[in-house]
Amino acid sequence: MTGGALRLQDARGCLTADGFAALERAPPGGAPADVAAHLAGCDRCQQRWLSRLRAETGPPAGRPRPATRSPWRNLILVLVGLAVLLGGLLVLMAHS
Repeated sequence: MTGGALRLQDARGCLTADGFAALERAPPGGAPADVAAHLAGCDRCQQRWLSRLRAETGPPAGRPRPATRSPWRNLILVLVGLAVLLGGLLVLMAHS
C-alpha cells in the first residue's frame, strides 16, 4: 500500500496526491502495480485523474470555426438564381 515513505493510497484505498504523482513520474507501463490496479477499478480516482489531466492541458480543442463568407456573395447568388428562374419562366411563356 505504501511506497517507501510515500503514502500512495489513503485509508479507503483511494489514491493520494503522492499516488497521482507516482503515476505521473512513472514511464508508460511502469506505474506501481497496486496504484495502477486501483485506478483501473475506481471511478472516483479515474475522475480525479482526468480532472488533473484536464487542468494541466486545458479544455479540449473544439472544431475549427469555418471561414466566414461575405453576405454580399450570398445575396448575389440568390439574385442570380432568381434571374435564371425568371428567365426560364419567360422562355416557357413565350413558347406556349
